[in-house]
Amino acid sequence: MIQRIQSLYLLLVFLMATMMLLLNPNFAKFNNTKEAAISAELHFVNKHYYNQTDQGGMPYDKLNIIILVSMGLGSLYAIFLFKKTELQKKISLYVSLLSMVLLGSLVIDFMKMSQDAPDISSYPSIHGIWPFACAVLSALAWAAIRRDEKLLKSMDRIR
Repeated sequence: MIQRIQSLYLLLVFLMATMMLLLNPNFAKFNNTKEAAISAELHFVNKHYYNQTDQGGMPYDKLNIIILVSMGLGSLYAIFLFKKTELQKKISLYVSLLSMVLLGSLVIDFMKMSQDAPDISSYPSIHGIWPFACAVLSALAWAAIRRDEKLLKSMDRIR
């Protein structure tokens, strides 16, 4: 099962998606320059800018959680498809696209939140690299699966 490099790439994608889901990192920080608290009605109900206990963050919404779960389960499922390379290749490509959708969703949420309240200083966090890293790793897995397919076809031609 873990005999090829694409399995390691897909395992890393699964671990990163699990870490993103369990740790729930803040992908952006929001600091209120004024002392007045800003209500959550400025954006979505589950997003918050500032309250007395938390200095501001950008938590996941339900779409991002669904994308993260499907990324993790898809990459874990693709590890066990080492005999069906076409399906494994498709699933790794879909996982890469899902991670880019997650990154786009996080960027759109950050832009909306920073435009809704211009008096709040906002900056992206280092955790924004994680969805991009998942996309790169699943694309590398797709390339490794494709390289294995070409190697098998060339060996069949030699016989």
